[in-house]
Amino acid sequence: MVTIKDVAKEAGVAISTVSNVLNHVDIVSEETKQKVLDAVNKLNYVPNMNAKFLKSNKKNTIGLFLPSIQGDFYRMLMQAIHMQCRRKGYLLNIYISNENTSEEIYSMITSSGVEGAIVFNEQLHEEYVERISSAGMPIVFIDREYYGENLSSVVIDHLEGASKAMEYLIKQGHRRIGYIRGIGNRDDELRFQAYCNVMEKYHLSVDENIMLNGYFEEAVAYSEMRVLLLKGIDLPDAMFCANDEMAWGCIRALMEVGYKVPEEISVIGYDDILLSAYYKPALTTVHSPVTELGDMGATELFRLMEQKFVQGKITKLRPDLVIRDSCAVRL
Repeated sequence: MVTIKDVAKEAGVAISTVSNVLNHVDIVSEETKQKVLDAVNKLNYVPNMNAKFLKSNKKNTIGLFLPSIQGDFYRMLMQAIHMQCRRKGYLLNIYISNENTSEEIYSMITSSGVEGAIVFNEQLHEEYVERISSAGMPIVFIDREYYGENLSSVVIDHLEGASKAMEYLIKQGHRRIGYIRGIGNRDDELRFQAYCNVMEKYHLSVDENIMLNGYFEEAVAYSEMRVLLLKGIDLPDAMFCANDEMAWGCIRALMEVGYKVPEEISVIGYDDILLSAYYKPALTTVHSPVTELGDMGATELFRLMEQKFVQGKITKLRPDLVIRDSCAVRL
């Protein structure tokens, strides 16, 4: 393994000079700095970040606490937070707690040794949020609206996003609209609430026969839609699905039976995952600003960490409707 000593020898300078260059201490001449950088590139030297952070009084590590890392949502979220951490010179540790109790998640956060935390886990109950707050660790929640000293939230306004989808369907002439739910978490509840609110606003009936549970999974939504079609229930004008994976499962089931989307039935999704533009038909959906969620979540956490004992805040991000090919006007 190449060491800082090897770089110093190659560049013909002291080890302390190499350290100053790598840590951007502006006391080295441009000529010497270039020698060091040339040596770093020639030897493919990678600084030992762990050793660097251990010597620092700061912890220099952010913790990201998630229930899962599967799917586009988590991948995009992690990438956005990671990029912000890199810009600030912080490491990012990721903790998965999909089957842990509130007590276990609380212990995981408080014993992690991180300088600040971004938390997305609805299993962490309110009382444990209060206990974390009293511990003084800066935290940003991205799955609930909560704020206090050292605590902030950055959330996506799914109530508004789902309302936009429903208003669009109704303006397209659809009246009998079915719905495929997720797993009953906060995001799912807000999307379903918007569905019910808009149906009530236009005095439209919610038909339990065309209400399905897809658990946010394509395969489950596909199976549920196939069962619905086998029952011989009248086809709805449109199906609103609480995420894009379920929307595609719904479309596959419809097309396999011989129905045309969107000519005979419209289907709209939610999230705007990367594949949604490449489905056939390309999926009309609601774009969840997941990258912005990660960016702003990390930015807000650094604000709390830098200002110390500052009052937190709630930031809401607005989703946008993305119109593609899976919805049509119903005459």
